[in-house]
Amino acid sequence: MKYKITPDLQAQIYAMVAWNGKTMDEAESIVDGLFEKFGGDAKAVYNELDKSVYANDSVMASLNGITRHMDELKGPNKYDAIIDIIVNIHNKWVEGNTKKYDRGNPDKSRKQIFQHLPTQLIGIDEVAKDLMFLAPFLKTIGIDAGKMGRDAYGAFVPSQEIKEAYNRSVAKFKQAHGIETKEDLRNGMSKIIDEYAPLHNGHELSQARLDYMNENLDTLTDAVIAKQDKDMFIDTENGVE
Repeated sequence: MKYKITPDLQAQIYAMVAWNGKTMDEAESIVDGLFEKFGGDAKAVYNELDKSVYANDSVMASLNGITRHMDELKGPNKYDAIIDIIVNIHNKWVEGNTKKYDRGNPDKSRKQIFQHLPTQLIGIDEVAKDLMFLAPFLKTIGIDAGKMGRDAYGAFVPSQEIKEAYNRSVAKFKQAHGIETKEDLRNGMSKIIDEYAPLHNGHELSQARLDYMNENLDTLTDAVIAKQDKDMFIDTENGVE
């Protein structure tokens, strides 16, 4: 990179790699070109990138989360605080993307609607998609949250500490909702959906999304099981974890 990259721009670079299919080298070259185009104006570069990446909401949620949790991030429970920030980032995405329950492809919609569930149910790979916006800000305060892939459509790989903190959050969620088995999860899914506030945002499509999710409880349950660590839910049919 020829120019100094601030955390918000780094997050946009990560998004170009993960979402727009750029390699890291290509994304960094694009940013250098935009700096030259806009005479070094970092804000103009950021705004131009966001026209194609649409990452601003997640970037701002990350920055606000860092600000609110700064004391915790300096303490022994910093990784649990990071998960709390990620929960807020995810909640804002769910609230702001009501229409994405229907992606125009019925099979794709059924497979991806689980992304609208609470953070503790979507799995660490999905959590990593939110973490990639937060990680550049964490780095400024000395916290290494993981590593971003450099290949096109690369993924952010969370650190072991983040994975362990996420699993702790999942365990607390399960305990709070009386969930131990796959059957418990399936039986409790309607209530989870009903109590998950970001789903009820008053958007004209909110009820359509809720109806769709409640019509696909088996698919949602199977997706959650597939996305979690293998020992997170007991399969009572086979009597094993």
